[in-house]
Amino acid sequence: MMKKIITTFLLLFAIAATFAQNSHEDIQTIQNYIQKTSQNEWFDPINKKGSLSNDATYDTAYYLLSNDSVFSIIHTVYEKHTLQKVFYYKEGALIACIVEETDANNANRLLQYADYFFKDGALLNTGDEKQAFPAAALYTEGMEKLQNVPVN
Repeated sequence: MMKKIITTFLLLFAIAATFAQNSHEDIQTIQNYIQKTSQNEWFDPINKKGSLSNDATYDTAYYLLSNDSVFSIIHTVYEKHTLQKVFYYKEGALIACIVEETDANNANRLLQYADYFFKDGALLNTGDEKQAFPAAALYTEGMEKLQNVPVN
């Protein structure tokens, strides 16, 4: 019986370690893609400004690759706190989201931060999820923003 428990524990540990390593490698691949694309592409963003129902203003910038596919969307809401969400895409799929909330009077004062990496719609870094910024809601928002990209 004890041998069976130990074997089960070792098997679960091996599976978890393999998943963690694969997730780390997937995250590294996503980070490399974002960095390489940011450095090697030339972007002329499409900007959309507006107001929300609570009188807060926002700015959304759409960054397209040379083949007109979306690389990133930066959505910033200006209120007492500035909330910026950066969504990154590859081949029409959301691969990462970075959220920063800063003091509107001092942009260097970071109040909250989250970064999420996705593969096939699944969150890779589940241990990093912040309650204030649910990954599932951000994934949905990112995919909705992708559907609403203004056409030139």
